[in-house]
Amino acid sequence: MRVARIALIVAAGAMLYVGSALAQSEPVQPRQQHPGASALAATANIVFMPVRVAVAAVGAELGGLTGWLTGGNQYAAEDIWHLPPFDGSMYLQPDMMYGQQSLDFGEYSYRMHVTPE
Repeated sequence: MRVARIALIVAAGAMLYVGSALAQSEPVQPRQQHPGASALAATANIVFMPVRVAVAAVGAELGGLTGWLTGGNQYAAEDIWHLPPFDGSMYLQPDMMYGQQSLDFGEYSYRMHVTPE
């Protein structure tokens, strides 16, 4: 019973400390709302994410197989893992829809301007 009480006191103290630390952080900057970009990103992710995860899974398997076939050579596996189709953004974000954030595929970077600013 006493151990549970001490654990509860420690947990409550930790929560109070985190709350006071959060209150001392810098204020959040207001941002312009883009509901169209948010809806477009969410809708596009219905198709983009499963395809992207499947491509990344193929890359993971190919990299692992390459590493295994080369006697455990980590650099050989990483050479496959860092090819453009297997490396980069895993999902679309609203900032990508109006060009403020780039969509990355390995070393390639694309800036989309799908919605008006």
